Formats: sequence, C-alpha cells, structure tokens
Amino acid sequence: MKSLFRIIRRYVANAVLLVLFVIAFNIIATFFILYRLSLSYPTPEAAAYSSASEQLDEISREISYSEGICRISDQGRSILEQSQYVWAMLLGPGGNVVWSWHLPEEFADSYSIPEVAQFSRWYLNDYPTRIWESGDHLLVTGEDRDSIFRINLVYTTSYVDSIKIYVVSLIALNLVLILSLALWFGYRFYRSLRPLAKGIESMADSRPVLLPERGITEELSRELNKTSRMLDAQNEKLKKRDDARTEWISGVSHDIRTPLALIIGYAESLASDADLREENRQRSENIRRQGILIKQLIQDLNLTSKLEYNAQPLHKVPYSPAFLLRETAAEYYNDGLSDEYEIEIRIAPEVEAVRLDGDVSLIKRALRNIIGNSIRHNPDGCRIQAELFMDLGSVVWRFSDTGPGIPQNVVDCLKGRPVEGLHVMGLRIVQQIVTAHGGRIFFPQGQNGMHAIEFVVN
Repeated sequence: MKSLFRIIRRYVANAVLLVLFVIAFNIIATFFILYRLSLSYPTPEAAAYSSASEQLDEISREISYSEGICRISDQGRSILEQSQYVWAMLLGPGGNVVWSWHLPEEFADSYSIPEVAQFSRWYLNDYPTRIWESGDHLLVTGEDRDSIFRINLVYTTSYVDSIKIYVVSLIALNLVLILSLALWFGYRFYRSLRPLAKGIESMADSRPVLLPERGITEELSRELNKTSRMLDAQNEKLKKRDDARTEWISGVSHDIRTPLALIIGYAESLASDADLREENRQRSENIRRQGILIKQLIQDLNLTSKLEYNAQPLHKVPYSPAFLLRETAAEYYNDGLSDEYEIEIRIAPEVEAVRLDGDVSLIKRALRNIIGNSIRHNPDGCRIQAELFMDLGSVVWRFSDTGPGIPQNVVDCLKGRPVEGLHVMGLRIVQQIVTAHGGRIFFPQGQNGMHAIEFVVN
C-alpha cells in the first residue's frame, strides 16, 4: 500500500534527519568547547616527559660498573632481546657513550646537553627514544622507526577539569536533544494518525466516517472513508430487510389471529357437543390443541423477532422471584396438568425476601417455556425440578427433569454453533429474555451426559 511506504519513507527520512542534526550539533559543540578552552588556557606549561616503564628500571638495575667498564648481565640482555627496543646505549656524565647494544653505526659516540634534551622529548635519527636515569648515567633506548607517533600534550589540572565539565554537559545536551527530537517526531506522527484512530472508533460504533484525505495518511483515510460508506449502505439495506421481516411477521400474526380464533372456537364447541360421536369429538379436541400450538408458535415467532431487534420494550417492575415461580407452577396445575407430570419447587430461605426488577410477563414467559419444553419432550411423564438459590449475591434459577434433558446439539445451537435441521424456538426465547434483562444463561451437564438449564437475571 502506498500509504505504508510513504509512512516508512517519512520515518526513515526523520531518522536520517535526526542523526544528521545530532552530528552537526556535536561538531558545533566540540568546536565551541575547544574555542572556549583556548580562550581560558592560552599558554600551557612546557612539555613534561612521561615516566619510564618498569621495564627500563629493571634493565637499569642489570647494568653494573667495574673498573671504569660498564657491563650488563645476561638477565638484562635477555630482557632487551625480548623487549620492543631495537637498540640501547648508556651515556656517561660527559655525554659519551660508555655502553651500547645493537647501536646503529650512524650514531655519534657522544652527545651534548642540547642534543640529549632534544632526543629525550622526540626522536633520535627518527627512532622514538625512551630515557631512564641509571645512577649518574642515562640509559637511552630506541624502538623501530614509524612504530610510535608522538604528540607531546601538557595540560593543567583546571584545564582537564574543564574538559570533564564540558564532556558531561555535552552528553546531557545530546540526550535532551535526542529525546526532544524523538518526542517532536512522535507527536507529528501521532497528530497524523489521530484522525485515523477516531475514524476507526467511529466505524466500530457504526457512526459515519469522513476523514480529511491529505498528508502521509491520505490513502488510508480515503480507504476508511470508502469502507465507511460501504458499511453505511450495507447497514441501511440490513435495516430495511429486518424492518420488512419484522413487519411481515407482525402482519402475518395479526392476519392469522382471527381465523385461528374461529378454528379453535369451533373446535372447542364441537368437542363439547354431546350429540357428536366420540370419534368426532376426539378429532375436534385434536384440532383445538393443534390450533393452540399454532397460536403459540406464532406468538413465539413474533416475540423472538422483536427481542432480536430490540423492538420489545421492557416494562420493569419490582417482583418476587419466589412468588413468580410458585405462581407459574400453580397455573400449570390449574390448567389441568396431567398426573404423569410433577413440578417440584425448591426455594432457598434467603431467596424468599429477595426482590428483583424486571418485566414480569417476559420472565413468566421464560419460565413457562422451560417447563413446557420439559412436558412436551417427555410424553410419558416426568418430574420437573425448579430451584431458586443464591450464588455470589445473585438469584440463580435452575430447571431440570427426570427425562433425557437437553441434548448437546440443542446446547450447541443456543451457543451460536449452526446445527442443520434443528429448531429451538422456545429455549431461544428464554435465552433472549435473559439477555434482554442483562443476565447470563448456562447449561450444566448432569451425570447422564444431558444438560439442565439455569440462568441469572439482574
């Protein structure tokens, strides 16, 4: 993407600019420091010769004087052979060479005081020299030509202390400069990316995005604007489709209500007619039950559609969970619950005084769907256990039965995993009602491998 290469190019250019700026700053600062030092210390003291090494001192101790003749011990000669020196000589008090070792032929036999002073600081015939005092004699050693480049520097203590202060100050200024430039470049980059971040946040919140298309993020801004327009168009189409589906379901529910009521009414009338044969009355009763089932399915379809698109307003009022559960179970018994079924209520004592806020009609609908689901899937009868207990300060509703329980594929479907050919309208409505109340729903697994259902509503 061109914008990414442009950003990389800009950052590389900034990095090069930062390095060049720091180098230029250090060059200028170095010349300034040297200039200030030259003004403060214009006349350094005379050069001082560096102290000889321990090696020269050891060689000097191996030289002896006997009857006017100088000799060096085998140990001293071995040290010379192994050292970096290529020649050596010993000067007497008058400047005469009284002893030598591998001394070049072109060297003189004696040296004056000015000559000694000259080569003691620098070179003798281009040989770098070292001088060491040996009694009242001078030990002179020479190294290979071009092996040493000598610069005689002498500074006062105050001069060296000033250099330390300048070096520390220069390092501190470098750190401040690098940090300041890094922050400046970072702020410029942040200012360029800030509109992009706001645009992405707006897109995540389904708000329209209109970013300025300029600078290093020009192409990215253009693509975000384009994506935002596409998403807006898609969302508008989805909204129209969802509205059309909701209106269609609502219209079908309304249109079918009157003929379905007539069918159920006529079926009830025929089922109660004593003049009909028993076989016809039984058929009428089956028509009535199927009509009621169709009515229930249509209501479920309408409700799940509204809950899915947040079109079902919640009318929250305070209610007692314990009373609501007992009332729902009593309604089943009052409606003529078959003797093959039993609803067992277990309510923890601490739940009796609890009051929650919620849409009572929807909560009751969820309870009836759960209990009705157990009755519908256990035609030979079962015992339904409905429990209320406290857990971590919340009221937990738990339902199970002595039948096969909720299969794994139903749980998978309710958790969003697609299962082909499976319809779980009743439990899906329960899940939607719990979610609409800000609650959570769970499917604990029993010993038989099947699942129960429990939920918490806030």
